[in-house]
Amino acid sequence: MIKFALTFVACVAIPPLAFGQAGGDAAAGKKLAESWQCTLCHGPDGNGNRGIAKVQIADVQWIPRISGQPTAYFIRSMLAYKTGKRPGDNMRTLAEQLSDQDIRDLAAWYGSHTPRAHATYYNDPRN
Repeated sequence: MIKFALTFVACVAIPPLAFGQAGGDAAAGKKLAESWQCTLCHGPDGNGNRGIAKVQIADVQWIPRISGQPTAYFIRSMLAYKTGKRPGDNMRTLAEQLSDQDIRDLAAWYGSHTPRAHATYYNDPRN
């Protein structure tokens, strides 16, 4: 029974630590998003930005909305960019320069937002 309990605790406690869910600071994430200019592509709240991908980033058809992303998903995505397991040269270049704490902070910032129903990408019919 003790072995089962220890296994259970390890399964519950270790994944959040491994994915960096603990310790994200949304205020620090906001500062990072502004200083790293994440807002140029993803918008000030992570819901996208009108036309920026088409204008500034060659061969980018769309920019994903990152507002309201679950923390663990955001962190896994950024780590995948950082290690090259997820395609995206622009994001890889940025992610390689971020510490694990930076990624947790960004995850906390963008995860604290409520996504809009429609992002304002350049192909949005409202543009």
